[in-house]
Amino acid sequence: MRACIFVDGENFRHSIMELFPRFRRADYLPKDADWTGLFDWIVREVTGNAERIRTYWYVIQSVDYSPNGLSRLGREPAVAYSVLSRHQPYKVRLDEAGEGNRSAELSAIIGELTDQQARMERRFGGHIIMQDRIASQHDAVEFRRAGAIRYDLFTGELGQEKAVDVKLATDLVVLRDIYDTAIIVSGDQDYVPAVQVVKDSGKRAVNVAFRARSGRPLPGGARRLNQVTDKSLEIDFNTLNQFLKIQ
Repeated sequence: MRACIFVDGENFRHSIMELFPRFRRADYLPKDADWTGLFDWIVREVTGNAERIRTYWYVIQSVDYSPNGLSRLGREPAVAYSVLSRHQPYKVRLDEAGEGNRSAELSAIIGELTDQQARMERRFGGHIIMQDRIASQHDAVEFRRAGAIRYDLFTGELGQEKAVDVKLATDLVVLRDIYDTAIIVSGDQDYVPAVQVVKDSGKRAVNVAFRARSGRPLPGGARRLNQVTDKSLEIDFNTLNQFLKIQ
C-alpha cells in the first residue's frame, strides 16, 4: 500500500495561526517542527502500514503587486497622480501639496511604496528559503509552487491566492497511479471534483482536519470535503503540537 499527502499550504498555515494565537506570523512556519514525524504519523493513522511515497506541499510561486509598475509611475507624473489618488490618504497628501510641490510628493509616495514592495520581496524570499530547508531536512517532502497571491501596496493586505488549488487538484488526478491512498490536508471544498475522480479510479481519499484546544473543529469547507472522501482524520490540538513544537 502506498500513500501520498497533498498539503494546501496557505490553508494549513491559517489553521496553524488559528490554533496557536501565540505563533508569530512572521516566522511563516514553526521552525522546530518535526514534519517527517507528522506526515508519517498521519499515514499510519489513516492506513496502518502504508508507505508514504511523498508529501506534496503546495505554495504560491510569486506575488502580484497592486499598483504595479512603480518605476513606470515615476516617469509619468500624470499617470502616477491618477493611480495614487485612488487611495484616499495619498489623494489628500497630493492635493494638499499643491501644483508646486506635487512632483516631490509623488516621488516620496512612490519611494514609500517601492520600499514596501522590497520588504515584501524579502519576506517572500525568506519563505522560499524556509521551504527549501524543510524539503532538504525532511524525508520525501516536496514543495510545489504555482500561481500567485495579490499584495495591495496601499493597504498592506494580501488577497486570495490564485491557481494553487488548481495545481493540487490536478496533481491529485495526474499522480493517482503512484498511490493507493490520497491524504488531503485542507478544508477547501474546491477539491471535491478531483477527489471524486480519484475515487472513481479505485483510489482511497482521506481528508485531514484539526480540532482546537477546546475540542471544537476548525471552521471552513471541510464538511463538504468530508462528505466525499472515504474518511476524515481529525487531529487534536495536543497531538498536533507534539510535532509542531510551538511554545
